[in-house]
Amino acid sequence: MLSELANHWVSKGHKVSFITFATSVAVPFYSLDSKINLIQLDQSQHTSSPLKRFLNSFKRILVLRKTLQQLTPDRIVSFVDITNITTLISSIGIKTPVVVSERIDPNFHKIPPFYAWLRLKVYPLCSKLIVQTTNAATYFPKQFNQCIEIIPNPVSPPVIEKKDYAQRITSIVSIGRLEQQKDHKTLIRSLSRLLKTHPDLTLTIYGEGRERKNLETLITSLALQDKIHLPGTTHNIQEALLNADLFVFPSHYEGFPNALCEAMAVGLPVIASNCSGTTDILRDGIDGRLFPIGDVGALTKIALELLEDPVQSRALGTRAKEVSVRFSPTRIFALWDNILEEIL
Repeated sequence: MLSELANHWVSKGHKVSFITFATSVAVPFYSLDSKINLIQLDQSQHTSSPLKRFLNSFKRILVLRKTLQQLTPDRIVSFVDITNITTLISSIGIKTPVVVSERIDPNFHKIPPFYAWLRLKVYPLCSKLIVQTTNAATYFPKQFNQCIEIIPNPVSPPVIEKKDYAQRITSIVSIGRLEQQKDHKTLIRSLSRLLKTHPDLTLTIYGEGRERKNLETLITSLALQDKIHLPGTTHNIQEALLNADLFVFPSHYEGFPNALCEAMAVGLPVIASNCSGTTDILRDGIDGRLFPIGDVGALTKIALELLEDPVQSRALGTRAKEVSVRFSPTRIFALWDNILEEIL
């Protein structure tokens, strides 16, 4: 999302610097316009030692502050909880308006207690606090109400929409980091049940993360090695979606999930958990189906309905395409542009 915003602002003639703490890479995973000044500070936090993390955090503040002083920006936009805290502390005294954005629902995504306390202390320094959903906004005390704005992510129309729907569903796809938050285990257990009556089903989960070994162990224990594939990340999400018949998104919680939006925009029938984030996007029974978080039985029941009712499946996929109108880039970028004009 931050990459898309940076590209948008450059297209409008603004000078944009894009700063990351991560280790330098030659080519960013998400493409950036060549006019963007990419600054990679090489200040990663990969250590389990609390003392080293504290020292690294202090160093981050100093390095970022020096960078901001050199750039003398008109506005600063920061994404993600702890980075927001670091940015606000680093910019004290610089007198540049700072917009911070929470990218996942803080009601569910817990950060270390010290940072949670510090967030409530330093966030009042920001000019605006952007969240993606109404539920995420409820995390913050009432005194934050005047600075909070709710801006969802934009959903671009796909290059190619799904037009040829299979007569029966055989290929199921899910996209998301291999982390506990994404709850791929519920989907894997559901597939094990579905295969009893629909043995030709396959499941592909795109993404990478710390849960890979646990998921592989579960897949092996259920003897599903030939049915479930974990190919890692992919740059060509649309191709993966176009080759699928059904998209399942079983997360415990979300911010404003791009993967779900992309699947809907292509025109895939979608089943998602009724977690924070998905319920702001998917209209149950209209452009997708919702099931209770972690409920293998409910997910299996809904999936069976769509497997055995291709008319319902196609109707959901057709209505799902409306997501790129409801959250059009033109509308969403205009909300961001208005915020940056307002704070100046």
